[in-house]
Amino acid sequence: MNIPWREVEPLPKLNGAVEPILLTVDSLHAAWKRSIEQAPPAEFAEARQRSLRRHAIETGIIERLYDLDWGVTEALVAEGITAEVAAREGGVSEDAFNLMRDQLGALEYLVEAVQEQRELSSFFIRELHQLITQHQPTYDARDALGRAVQVPLPRGEWKSQPNHVRRPDGTVLEYTPPEQVASQIERLVELYRDTAGKHPVARAAWLHHRFICIHPFADGNGRVARALTLLVLLQGHYAPLVVDRRNRAEYIRALDAANDGDLRHLVRLFAELEIVSLRAELERPALTSPAVSSAAAVIAAHAQRVLERERTLDVAEGAGALALRRELRSRVVRWLQRIAAEVQQAYVPIDPKATVDVDLRRVRALVTVRGHRLEYTVVIRTVADTGACDVRVLALAQQARGDAHPSTYRGAVLLSDLPPNDRAVAVAPDTLQAIWPDVEELLDRTFTLAVDRFTRGLYAE
Repeated sequence: MNIPWREVEPLPKLNGAVEPILLTVDSLHAAWKRSIEQAPPAEFAEARQRSLRRHAIETGIIERLYDLDWGVTEALVAEGITAEVAAREGGVSEDAFNLMRDQLGALEYLVEAVQEQRELSSFFIRELHQLITQHQPTYDARDALGRAVQVPLPRGEWKSQPNHVRRPDGTVLEYTPPEQVASQIERLVELYRDTAGKHPVARAAWLHHRFICIHPFADGNGRVARALTLLVLLQGHYAPLVVDRRNRAEYIRALDAANDGDLRHLVRLFAELEIVSLRAELERPALTSPAVSSAAAVIAAHAQRVLERERTLDVAEGAGALALRRELRSRVVRWLQRIAAEVQQAYVPIDPKATVDVDLRRVRALVTVRGHRLEYTVVIRTVADTGACDVRVLALAQQARGDAHPSTYRGAVLLSDLPPNDRAVAVAPDTLQAIWPDVEELLDRTFTLAVDRFTRGLYAE
């Protein structure tokens, strides 16, 4: 079954389902703007450059153009996508390095275009594609017999052959035919201008998806679409978000939901990733002079930030955030107490002496089965001076040392290797009712994940 292409559709009216998370974005955005005003320009510029480098690396990984382990990725993000860092890390091919450099160059060009207040246009889109694919000579295609072949990639030129994608359910989603691309891109640009005044995150999600629906190039459409997302956010004076490899499955599901007419999933995902970006800027790590590299200097820098934070904590949190944190804590504890009884009963066939205790002070559940322990902790804290509260989880599995020391454990293993946006943020007490389903879903999903991995470890060799 084929799903025929459609003309570019305007930004739909989004119902109240996305309003709470956009409210959270705006609350953090206000604090982020104040943070920028107070931060040294060089510090902000370096933070922005790190975001661009991460985007440049991850956008190619999302497309399966190359793969990097996290250690190499973090080195390139922190120090720069340079031949020296790549050679030192020993895990970057020349082709991957060139693609990342091209993608970074395109993003830097985009930042300059925003600073110069250039408008979105079909010419600009083609320029972006040409820069992104500068060192990509070919792309994967199929010949008339269905065989995989390498075809020269026309850089900065609209596609000349139809393209489509087969969805998981077997249906074929058709993109805009070649002869309609130019007119549909012009329509996209015009409708984008009409969205002025709408929330930048919603605009970004809309532009991203509608561009993907056109699929105007033979290859590189996803990378251009993610660059255009950055364009929208920078034009709206928001932080650049990054879709990374851990978000890939959720990102594809959100795009697929948008193909079926529901843009809200993509808006929510982009809002979550924007929250991650804003929070990262608000919680910048302590910086030290390049000339100072001793452990003592690093500790001193962190200590200074801790002292500064403690001096402003009362002002930063305020009565509203304190009330919100207390109510969130109370609800989470009740959730843990309810689930604890169910989980303990479920473990009885495995170990009649299994226990599941809830530590009220530290907001955590302690599961003990056959000498093994699972520690599931919920961390609730105020985010900078925003009045918002951040909810995240940490799960550790531990083994008992032996019969001689039944209450001491060893071999702690982190179980919650979750995407950076896998957390919830509540803004104010009067929004808690709206955001609580998201918090509860986060708790249920992550606790289920932790229990599953912990239980598998009970019978693993």
